[in-house]
Amino acid sequence: MAEWIQKVAERHGRKLALYSVVFCDKEFLLDYNRRYLGHDYHTDIITFPLQEDPVSAEVYISVDRVYEQADELGESRHRELLRVIIHGLLHMMGYGDKTEKESQKMRKAESDALDQYQPSGRSSTHFYEQVYDLVRMIPKGRVSTYGAIASFLGLGSARMVGWALNQLKGRRGDIPAHRVINAQGILSGKNFFEPGEMESSLRSEGVEVVNDKVMDFKNLFWDPSLELDW
Repeated sequence: MAEWIQKVAERHGRKLALYSVVFCDKEFLLDYNRRYLGHDYHTDIITFPLQEDPVSAEVYISVDRVYEQADELGESRHRELLRVIIHGLLHMMGYGDKTEKESQKMRKAESDALDQYQPSGRSSTHFYEQVYDLVRMIPKGRVSTYGAIASFLGLGSARMVGWALNQLKGRRGDIPAHRVINAQGILSGKNFFEPGEMESSLRSEGVEVVNDKVMDFKNLFWDPSLELDW
């Protein structure tokens, strides 16, 4: 996905320094919309520009709002999520959507970008990158499991997901590895974090953890095979 975003920017003649995407739920984004933009309504994306040239921005996306939109439109949830991701980038590159003419131009650019995205190309990418891309999609306040991610990617073993995440060795950047736990809801990967870091990161996102176990695991579980359509 990162390579795709970079190529979209390049096709528009722009250099991309940073495009950080944070997935969250709609209540989290509503709070941001009120706090930083003074808007009291739900939205699917908020873009915080950091620099125009080269393009640098931090983007917050409400995954559940995106899924609602996809269901309303009869669109694939995964395709709609990709559309919103690239929508923020296009805004940073000068595209608007305030008028009908601007919206048409934006939609055309979104469609062109989506046509350039090849899900079938997933298999040619090193599986570490496949894991990282999927983990980035886990919303704040939700958790997934090594097994669910491995099953979705066709890796055959939950251990392969663990190996990929362990390679980060503290350099996680925008990859929320703390949201990946085992099938019993236990923070089995905590030893690859600083002491207490995995638990505190989850708690900061509203996830209750007691004795290294996620409470209400069933309701917080994010299963990519159910949430995403490829």
